[in-house]
Amino acid sequence: MMGTSHAVSGAAAWVAVTTAVPGFGWAPIDPVGVLAGAAVCAGAALLPDIDHPSSTIATGLPGGRVISGVASGISGGHRKGMHSLVAVLGVLIAAIALSYVTWTPEGWSDPLPIGPAAGAAVCIAVGTKCLRIAKGWLLSWLIGIASAIALTWWMPGQFSWFATCIGVGYLVHLLGDTLTTGGVPWLWPLMLKRPVVFRRTLLITKLWPRRGCFALPLLGDAGSWREWILTVALGVFAAWGLVLAVVQLLAPLVA
Repeated sequence: MMGTSHAVSGAAAWVAVTTAVPGFGWAPIDPVGVLAGAAVCAGAALLPDIDHPSSTIATGLPGGRVISGVASGISGGHRKGMHSLVAVLGVLIAAIALSYVTWTPEGWSDPLPIGPAAGAAVCIAVGTKCLRIAKGWLLSWLIGIASAIALTWWMPGQFSWFATCIGVGYLVHLLGDTLTTGGVPWLWPLMLKRPVVFRRTLLITKLWPRRGCFALPLLGDAGSWREWILTVALGVFAAWGLVLAVVQLLAPLVA
């Protein structure tokens, strides 16, 4: 899938997980968490592509191309180790560890979650740039940093969902790529002798993705018209849930 599709799917997944309407309500949270988490999850859904030097996240992070080169070298290249269950587990553990990074200013009784705030700032910046909410990196970083500071200062308890949000976004990226002809090496570093493809799937444009990958290529090639139809549908779904969250947030003010 393309970057925009990944970001939209991340936001939609967060809405689905955290809202009862229009989502499933598996982990319900307040409207602020839905709104902020959707922005973070949109950026988190771009994290696996750090293994590609031209990806949105690699071009937007300070030193991103260097980080991309290291990630690509360790994982074996694009859509290899960073697109596997091993990576999902590693990123989730890192996000949980980051959740424990706090700072208690002198005279304060409660610690500030600076670890999750830093991670949220990165994800929001990358997500807003990819979704073209911000046209340039300067504005996207200002949005990301300002949002993270606001949450940290006024609502530090909101970051209780941070690790879950990162995990959901990362996993959704892999699921999306599985629906394309390239597939995903879910079991890396175990590389199968032949790729696994569900050959009876309708609308398949290519039968054989790279060696060692699993694919259910309903969307065809990345960037296909089928992918964009799915992206529009997910965008409408996410927008519906976010608008409802805004309404719930503003309801006490207008009552």
